[in-house]
Amino acid sequence: MQFSVNKNSPNLEMANEFMRFLITPQELNEMAQNKGLMSPTKDLSFNSMYAAFGDVPESRVLSPEESGLTDDALIQLRMAAYSVGTGQMTVDAAVAAYGTFTQ
Repeated sequence: MQFSVNKNSPNLEMANEFMRFLITPQELNEMAQNKGLMSPTKDLSFNSMYAAFGDVPESRVLSPEESGLTDDALIQLRMAAYSVGTGQMTVDAAVAAYGTFTQ
């Protein structure tokens, strides 16, 4: 979630409790609805725009771990572009290596 608190913070317990509050399905749904985004929860019925996605069977959902791309696709694109731009790879080699770049 890219949220960090210093481990020596005098308010560590409060920060952890705040994060527990933020990641409840109710709060995630409300934040998503306020921003007009799809909720990261499985309950999409609260938003008419995304409700149909809630009916997709689990067997049809592909997780990033299954595809092998567990990092942001933008990172992969940047690493490929950097490799081509610096002459380390050809475009064809970068395309073939897409999804395997590490930082």
